[in-house]
Amino acid sequence: MAEQTETDGALASPDERRAAFRAGWDARLLPLLTADWQSADAVAEAIGEAKPTVLARLKDMSSRNLAERRIVKFTVKKRRKSVKRPRMHTARFEAQFRLPAGGE
Repeated sequence: MAEQTETDGALASPDERRAAFRAGWDARLLPLLTADWQSADAVAEAIGEAKPTVLARLKDMSSRNLAERRIVKFTVKKRRKSVKRPRMHTARFEAQFRLPAGGE
């Protein structure tokens, strides 16, 4: 049996709640996306949310054709001196997103 909650005097189905959840994230993330590629980490920092959460929401938006996604090799911005053994022959990648080419 599906749970239903009462909001504003009307019962909301799980699909309606899911749509409202997506719409809230879309409203927060779409203004940050541009025609230029941006890393999911940069978007997360700009919005002040956790990186995995923002990545999941951006991937959801790309599956609904609201954003384009590509995977690129991660570029190290600052070399850290590490006591631990350095990463050898380990490729690191990051996801980048932008508005669809034919979109707004």
